[in-house]
Amino acid sequence: MKQVIRGDKEPAHLVVAHRALEAHKARYGEGNKNHPILYSISYRNKHYQVEVTTRRVTMAANIITGARSLGCVHHTA
Repeated sequence: MKQVIRGDKEPAHLVVAHRALEAHKARYGEGNKNHPILYSISYRNKHYQVEVTTRRVTMAANIITGARSLGCVHHTA
């Protein structure tokens, strides 16, 4: 399964993303498809939030570095 890291590519973020991918792989293997799981990973006295989603052929890690886009939220009046 291909592992993809999305978001910021700083060295600390890459380390954290790899740790989250390994934790996800150890816990779920290649199962739990299309359900994003949040991991809180500490690295050098700082905590990072990483969202890992398993898809059909990829396991994607998204580093959450700030406010998230609300593009998928629909306004209903």
